[in-house]
Amino acid sequence: MSDNHDNNSQTYSIHLITAEMGGPGAQVYNHIRFRNHLGQDALAFHGIAVPRAADNSRALRVIMAPVQGDGLPSKNFKIVHEACLFEGSAEDYLSKLACAGDAANFVNQQNLTYNPENENGESPNSIAHTLIRAMDLEMPEIAEQFWAPGHARVILPNNWRSAYA
Repeated sequence: MSDNHDNNSQTYSIHLITAEMGGPGAQVYNHIRFRNHLGQDALAFHGIAVPRAADNSRALRVIMAPVQGDGLPSKNFKIVHEACLFEGSAEDYLSKLACAGDAANFVNQQNLTYNPENENGESPNSIAHTLIRAMDLEMPEIAEQFWAPGHARVILPNNWRSAYA
């Protein structure tokens, strides 16, 4: 076998990671990981709340970054569930990645305020569901059993379609 692998014949995958924030039964944090054809975490999309300089509020943002360590934002998180959302070719995987990036850009342009008191409002968990929808994938039912503020909220308008879909 040569050093130039045909990545189109390999299987790539996208996963929803659910991690408890603290002890058992605590609220969870959902994020999305993209795995390469070797099954290694390559990229992750996270929803985060960033302080605004102008006032005491926080803005909801989507970040995409290489996965480092366990890919979680703090040592107080413990993965409780992982669901495979997609497995497929490099071409389909990259198309899904482009759709997620397009939705992330849309969400960031909205300059939404993160309000942790609103359990049904926009939150970092809303980001995961929003990107899943943007990739034309389904939120796994099992993820619904964990308490995650804002996890059911999709930030995209009903008629929104990625330019890459």
